[in-house]
Amino acid sequence: MGDKMIRSGIRIVFHILIDVVIVLAIIQIFITSYNFFYNVFTDRPASYTESAQVQVIIPPDSTTVEIVDILEEDGLVEDKYVMLAKIYISSYHGKLMPGTYVLSKSMTQSQILDALTHTEKEDTNTGS
Repeated sequence: MGDKMIRSGIRIVFHILIDVVIVLAIIQIFITSYNFFYNVFTDRPASYTESAQVQVIIPPDSTTVEIVDILEEDGLVEDKYVMLAKIYISSYHGKLMPGTYVLSKSMTQSQILDALTHTEKEDTNTGS
């Protein structure tokens, strides 16, 4: 009788631990998803303090992923997947233009995309 109670107790504790791990995994997935979509739908610069200008060269026939990789390498984008999501769900998709651009890390994501699509309010494109 004692062995059955011990096994039953161990089984209950084991099931509780599994349930706790599942709940923690669900919470982590929710937090990660929330942070990702928060970053997609907010318009932030890569740096609030660094305003140095960076020359970015977008070669002709570059894909969106290649362009975002270039922006990430130059420090203009914190998370390339956030920028890709922002491009794909916006009117910028398919409109990024090749050329040489002078951009700043203090520019917001929308300002960068405006410059790369030639829709910016002020001219940051130094030539196509």
